[in-house]
Amino acid sequence: MPSKNPFRWLQIWQREEGVSEQASEGVAAELLDKDPPKSPLKRGTWSRFLPPFLRGAGGISEDSGLTQISPEPPPDPTEEFVSLNGEAIEKLATFIDFAEGFTIGFVEINFLADLDILIQRLKTHPNCADAQFVELTLNDPALKFLKDELVKRLENHPWTPEKRAIVWIKGLENSIGMSGDYPPVLVDLNFVRDAFIDSAPYPVLFCLPDYAINRVIKYAPDFWSWKSGVFRFKTRPSIQKLAADKTIFSDRIRESLLLEDWQERIDTLERLAMEYRPTSEPTKAELANYCRALMELGYAYRGLGDTLKAEYQLQKALQVAKSSEDLLPQKASALHFLGILCADTGKVVEAEGLYSESIELQDKLGDQANKAATLHELGRLKADQGEIEEAISLYQEVLTIDEQTGNVQGKAATLSQLGILKYGLGQVEEALQLHQQSLQIKEQIGNLAGKATTLHELARIKAGQGEIEEAIALYQQSLDIAEQIGDVQGKAATLHELGRMKSNQGEIEEAIALYQQSLDIAEQIGNVQGKATTLHQLGSLKTKQGETEAALRLFEESIDITRQLGLTPRLPPTLDWLASIAEEQGDIAKALAYRQEAFEISQRMGSPEAEYYRRELERIQALAAERAQSSET
Repeated sequence: MPSKNPFRWLQIWQREEGVSEQASEGVAAELLDKDPPKSPLKRGTWSRFLPPFLRGAGGISEDSGLTQISPEPPPDPTEEFVSLNGEAIEKLATFIDFAEGFTIGFVEINFLADLDILIQRLKTHPNCADAQFVELTLNDPALKFLKDELVKRLENHPWTPEKRAIVWIKGLENSIGMSGDYPPVLVDLNFVRDAFIDSAPYPVLFCLPDYAINRVIKYAPDFWSWKSGVFRFKTRPSIQKLAADKTIFSDRIRESLLLEDWQERIDTLERLAMEYRPTSEPTKAELANYCRALMELGYAYRGLGDTLKAEYQLQKALQVAKSSEDLLPQKASALHFLGILCADTGKVVEAEGLYSESIELQDKLGDQANKAATLHELGRLKADQGEIEEAISLYQEVLTIDEQTGNVQGKAATLSQLGILKYGLGQVEEALQLHQQSLQIKEQIGNLAGKATTLHELARIKAGQGEIEEAIALYQQSLDIAEQIGDVQGKAATLHELGRMKSNQGEIEEAIALYQQSLDIAEQIGNVQGKATTLHQLGSLKTKQGETEAALRLFEESIDITRQLGLTPRLPPTLDWLASIAEEQGDIAKALAYRQEAFEISQRMGSPEAEYYRRELERIQALAAERAQSSET
């Protein structure tokens, strides 16, 4: 019979792995404890439930202070830039005209497209007629020794003997970074300052965004003191708008972003945040835009699995929002997203508090749509804790709001979540009906990403019922849509599920191949949490094949990632595998340590499967005591 009190981990695991609750408690525990829940960055978890003013161009709320400029013929980029920066261009041209030998200048410019316009403009300036511009892109984040790299590049550069060389250095902000003390490249730059005179006897212009220049001032003060000029350029409004359209106003499915896309997005958002940074007397719209850029940065860092940087950006957004009573919607959303981060890392009490504070503000604002989004996340938190009935109650409340506000997309997603919970309770027919209702709505509104997700969930139910061929067909439909719309994260999730099915059918080699494809995508998109889960799965298969050393490497890499991300609640299943391997190898001390940690984590989290870990711990303690007694006699 279905469990009357579903395990918290079992609920998560069933939802992620499609396991039927028809399994006996013993089998469920064995599977459960050796197969951790997948990353919380699964399909649609964050991006689907963005509050309206964070959902892209079509969903900006009227009171958010955020408006998009109506389409107009774009201005000529060069004319626009020159009109804003004519005086600064003339000053820099004069600097180039008179500079000789090793001379340092700093060009403060926030967008590379503007820098390209500047350089092209100066190439035709009368003061630069006898100059040859040597443009060097030094954008390696790991760069430490700038002088050595500069000398190497200059040695291989084609020269025009009759013209003076002016060296432009671009991209150095990547190695300078935005945070952290004493970037290695700046420490070295400060230390070897005098060596530049002989090694690079040319005028050098360092082209950097403002934050990077501030870090040069702070961490390479001796080098900074040698500057002969600082030239600051204003950003064109059109490029600022373009950057906003690509990031904070973009409707692109975030799950479709590859790792390089995420990195580009973060770079653009960082520059955009600099542009939106409040002035001495900022308007509501300026502060709102700044908050939004910071929250999108938080989302982007979370997408890369960097929860510390994500929290840093969201805390900044929260502080800005707290500075004005006009920014209560932004404050509510920052609390909402900080709640999600806390939930990710198992900080359940903190997450619940943040959600409650966000809901209180939303009630004050009469913001039912955003309240539904936060109630949904609170429902997910309750479900993860095994409080299924309370979660269902919250989802029902969300459904009511969705119907009142006409949010059909939200209704479809909530129906799907209810379907997942009903299936976890063993109410299979009701779960199927809910997913079918969700699927029908998503098809009506053309939500392909949502359709793929629901097909994925239907496939899990079919697999749990033993209807393997139908499940595979549904997974394939989901996979086809994911490929069609470029949803690489959805593709990875479905490949993972297909791998699980092949594993259950005993087709280990094919399962490994599918998991490897999923792992490759996780690495491409920087989904380190998903990577940790798939590494765990591969480790379990390698164990079944008797490849113990390979399995250990996979489990240990999975656990290292999980620890680095602070996702402590997700450690016990992998620790259990490592304990089993250690016990088989006769290393009782190591097995005891793994089981002790698994038990302590599950007990601290209030997890029902703590009982399983307690029994295993007591068993291994008894075995250790028995061996100790034998050695004494």
